[in-house]
Amino acid sequence: MLRELQVTMNKPANSMYKSGEEKIVTGMAVIKDESNKTFKFASVETGADLFFVDKERIPTGTNAARTYMSDYDEDFTTLKENEFGKLVAYYVGERFATDQYVEADLEADVRVTANTEGKLIKATGTNTSKYVFKGFYDDNGHKLAVIEVSDTPVKNS
Repeated sequence: MLRELQVTMNKPANSMYKSGEEKIVTGMAVIKDESNKTFKFASVETGADLFFVDKERIPTGTNAARTYMSDYDEDFTTLKENEFGKLVAYYVGERFATDQYVEADLEADVRVTANTEGKLIKATGTNTSKYVFKGFYDDNGHKLAVIEVSDTPVKNS
């Protein structure tokens, strides 16, 4: 899940790339593969050139007959291979929340990077990142990590 907490209104999101992984969940961090116009998980831990995946909330199959659906329904959160998705790049000062993180070692004001599974983790070694973990957010029973975008990529001390 990806929740935008404090973002620029009407910011364009790239929706011309397809999923290059078997399964990607909204809120995951990915990189673009320009050669075949797909997005995928990084091959190594990184805090550079990250985009966060979102998806239009369009029910399919029998869900199309339902009146109300949770934002957390799999129809709204899961992209399969070769399915188009929205790639959101966040600007300096913006804040968003995601449920795609590894909680181990997360503490306020640490820099986070994306691991090879598309989840945010505490930046390790010499990895620098502009993404700062700011705590947790309770989204009606779902625990999301709040991320703020800094103007300076640095490594954790």
